[in-house]
Amino acid sequence: MTKLYLIRHGEAVDAAPEVSDGSRWLTARGREETVTAAKHLRKHPPGAIVTSPLVRAVQTAEIVAEHAPTEGPVTVLQALATGDLAAIERFIAGWKGEGRLALVGHEPTLSRLAVSLLKTDRWPGVEKSAVVTLQHKDGSWRFEGMFVPRTESTVDRLPD
Repeated sequence: MTKLYLIRHGEAVDAAPEVSDGSRWLTARGREETVTAAKHLRKHPPGAIVTSPLVRAVQTAEIVAEHAPTEGPVTVLQALATGDLAAIERFIAGWKGEGRLALVGHEPTLSRLAVSLLKTDRWPGVEKSAVVTLQHKDGSWRFEGMFVPRTESTVDRLPD
């Protein structure tokens, strides 16, 4: 794998007594911003998309797959929902695919993963529907950028 996309799920309905956290779905704004993020990936679409099993993440992954087509189906990794960083890192290390892998998940897990892979303590967090691009080169991960669909802008360096 040469690139890893970390994609935070889009904006979802608020938790409520009748709506469990795992069944929260994307709002219209969440869908719209996720489409914007997916279109940003069209030039370099992921070869595979792996998502948390929570509804809002699965919906985000499906939108990305529709607008930035991949070669395979969207698959689920439970560790992206539970925040099991060690399991996520083992999955990444063991992934045999070529090209680009997209992981769709939640905060603070995605930020914890980025901090661990980049070996940095300077991390701004991941906004909803944002796409973080990390590149693996010479045995280490490097920050390549973060596309923020809310502002349709790209952050190309980490804060000082």
